[in-house]
Amino acid sequence: MPDREDVTTAEVEAVATDVIDLLRTVRKAKARMMSQAKSDVESASQLLLHIVGTEGPLRTSTLAASVHSDLSTVSRQSAALVTAGLIERQADPADGRACLLALTPAGRVTLAEHRRSGLAFFAQVLDGWTADELSQFGHLLTRFTAAYDQVHDAWIAEKATNQAANQAANRAEITEGISS
Repeated sequence: MPDREDVTTAEVEAVATDVIDLLRTVRKAKARMMSQAKSDVESASQLLLHIVGTEGPLRTSTLAASVHSDLSTVSRQSAALVTAGLIERQADPADGRACLLALTPAGRVTLAEHRRSGLAFFAQVLDGWTADELSQFGHLLTRFTAAYDQVHDAWIAEKATNQAANQAANRAEITEGISS
């Protein structure tokens, strides 16, 4: 399991359990928030709004790639944001046949409100923490997130390679069985 002698399997398991508990808590909180947010921008659409606000006008295909989602889902979500007046379609100056999604003034206001609300929430969550604790936690969380992302990407790639190899072996066995 762990490569270092000073880290025990039990210690790794304890952190894994804490991360899983955090993810469950976040999912429950998100579900409660979504049930209360009658007219608020849904979470997935809020992510799209944030990306358009951060990266500037984008094609729908670029937006879909950036959130690792399929084009039809992002098209539907962005259409809802257009209908709500939070983003608008603009002609792409590089290709008049295509359009870009851009924030409207109302979209900028909505993003600013979500940011203020989020910061107020986290200020309450982190109330009582010292500046040193916040700094240390931020550093460790950044380090954990980067390692998680890197290992997860490698893990998924390995699974895909193994699955492809197994499928090829199965096809070879079937072909061999047919020709025997």
